Amino acid sequence: MGINKTLQNDQMQPPIEIPIDERISPMAHEALVQDRPSIDSMPMARRGIGWWLLPFIDFTCSAVALIAVALIARVEVFPALPVAPALLVLVYGLLGVYGARPARGILADESGVGWSVIRLLVGALFAWSASLLTPLDGAEQLALFAAFAVLDFGVRAVAAPYLQSLTPIERWVLVGDADVAERLQAYPPLRRHATVVATVPPLEPDDSAGRTRALELVERHDADRVVIATRHADDEGLLALVRAFKAVGVLVSMLPRPLDLLEAPSARPSRVGGVPLIEVEALAARDALPYRGPDRRSGNRKTKVSVVVPAMNEEHNIAQVLGELPDGLHEVILVDGNSRDKTVEVARRAYPSIRVTTQGGKGKGDALRTGFAAVTGNLVVMLDADGSADPAEIPRFVEALEEGADFAKGSRFLDGGGSADITALRKLGNACLSGTANVLHGTRFTDLCYGYNAFWVRCLPFISLDVPGFEVETLINLRIAGAGMKIAEVPSYEKERLSGVSNLNAFRDGVRVLSTIVREARRRRSIPSEHPVAGPAAIEQARAAAPIAKR
Repeated sequence: MGINKTLQNDQMQPPIEIPIDERISPMAHEALVQDRPSIDSMPMARRGIGWWLLPFIDFTCSAVALIAVALIARVEVFPALPVAPALLVLVYGLLGVYGARPARGILADESGVGWSVIRLLVGALFAWSASLLTPLDGAEQLALFAAFAVLDFGVRAVAAPYLQSLTPIERWVLVGDADVAERLQAYPPLRRHATVVATVPPLEPDDSAGRTRALELVERHDADRVVIATRHADDEGLLALVRAFKAVGVLVSMLPRPLDLLEAPSARPSRVGGVPLIEVEALAARDALPYRGPDRRSGNRKTKVSVVVPAMNEEHNIAQVLGELPDGLHEVILVDGNSRDKTVEVARRAYPSIRVTTQGGKGKGDALRTGFAAVTGNLVVMLDADGSADPAEIPRFVEALEEGADFAKGSRFLDGGGSADITALRKLGNACLSGTANVLHGTRFTDLCYGYNAFWVRCLPFISLDVPGFEVETLINLRIAGAGMKIAEVPSYEKERLSGVSNLNAFRDGVRVLSTIVREARRRRSIPSEHPVAGPAAIEQARAAAPIAKR
């Protein structure tokens, strides 16, 4: 089960294999947290009138139920009307019910358990808030709750087909070739959601003028989304395209290459790297327009692993951590948090080829942002410097990514994983936080707060690290999930910290993580701008950002 790597240090070495450490159980298997979305579950770029009608329906149904119960109980309906219905709509809005992204996971089915719990809680809050403003006894509150639930469910069920018909058709600019555009146009589910209005030929990574012409094309065709499907971009070229288009304010997505695989040369068609909008198997199985491109699954593409190690005052731990790293890594980057001890000196003695960079700000979020900016490989591994994460497990993460995942997350609660350091209180808190994230984000995390992760470098444009503390790991997980990427959890064993005292505070950092979960749920489901337009200023900004392929 060796994994080919490219060793790039001061002297070039031939590719060698990273051995799987004997301590890793061969029976350990990863678990799927989130698969890539189908076209029906992708976020919408255009704001349809249907999304404005949903809060109107909820407000009207709650108001009608309140008026009916107030008349039967012979009580004054004001000021409960309009305050209680407005509060109900506000809570639904905070939970992301009215967002542009369709619900996923247990919230995808409005008759499922997730929605039943949400409706129960919000309906109870509505009835309780109304009773504070209008004298209603317990039976009348229960009647108000039941009347709202029945009325709201019925009206939504009747109005659903009409609301769907009001959803506007997106306009796509495709970065690819005519064959891909032809296949997309012939894909029936696409016609309900989008149409390809222009096709930009494959561009070379250094062709900044070509990328600028593509950006101008976005403005000319009033495009809502840029879909990257070119077979001719390598890692740096792909990043250049994504960042250049994102600089204009246009939504950017990547399309899977069912046979022309970019990241996983030996993967099956159902396990393709990328961020697809369409089910891979459904697109690949089209008989009317079979794939006519080259099959590169037998290619010799190399995985270049970059390990990012944030460290502050870890001189007693860093040498052992670096000494347990597997062979064949592309690079190891130490991000020094302005240590007051000899962390940097010890690290350089233990791993002479290590690259050291110093963060300008404070906190783990800033450290990871600094380390990610210095990466030159095509696969990133996040590794703590305190010795709690086992460096020998890196091949396990790499294997999950090479088999088709976009993001590989460590889990202490899968078979083959575990922890020698987690307390009962932290375990309970992690379970509650993971469950909350799964309900609000439609994921299946078993260990949300564990920070041992790895991902392809093409994920970086979809991550914006704007938090300082330990909640940064949760932020990364949720933004990767929000980008529609395939996430796999792999079993991992957390060891005790080698020495020193952790800066983690269970209560303080738990509150920060919970705040991040709720905030990202609102962000993920929020409605984007009506028409992101690539104006002259934006194009100039993108022109400056385009030539980033060279480091």
